[in-house]
Amino acid sequence: MKRLLTGMALLAALPAAARDFTSSISESAEVTPLRPEFKTPDEPHQLFYVQRSPNSNTIVYAARLDAQGNFDKPPVEAFWRKFNIDGSRQPLNFMERMMAYGVTVDAPRPGQKNDKPTTFTIAALPERKLTLAMDAQHRPEALMQVGSHTVKVAYVYLQVVEGGLMPQVPSLDILGTDIASGKAIHEHLVQK
Repeated sequence: MKRLLTGMALLAALPAAARDFTSSISESAEVTPLRPEFKTPDEPHQLFYVQRSPNSNTIVYAARLDAQGNFDKPPVEAFWRKFNIDGSRQPLNFMERMMAYGVTVDAPRPGQKNDKPTTFTIAALPERKLTLAMDAQHRPEALMQVGSHTVKVAYVYLQVVEGGLMPQVPSLDILGTDIASGKAIHEHLVQK
């Protein structure tokens, strides 16, 4: 039970209005890992990944493509890479899909082809829309608005403090690259 309530699940349990964060945004030359000792996943069609402070197990978000290289249905999948154990790929369980790491893809507009951008959300942060699109080299990417920047998301890091009845998530970080300037963008969110 404790594992189910870690990370983004705690955030999902709170109504959006109760998840009050202060945000600070910084720019740098390149995206640097917050935990360089954690393995970085490298999956086919990887969009971004989520790491959590307790261990190196990582949630990977990847695009699903059909034989022609267009987005399949559903176009985004999420799964674990159990780096803390054996590196195996594991599916999200029901609670993880529903309350924390699961993906909800907005319905396509009538007549929209499956290679056109579409929006999706992650269960724990439904107020943060992501856009699934193809870059200039026809590689899938996940874009998010971070302040005034449109950012290609690289990864998210959750600070989890375990203990007591429910663990706490005092902060999270969103890291990626501004698609206009090429600069690394880091949004640090701290729960008020």
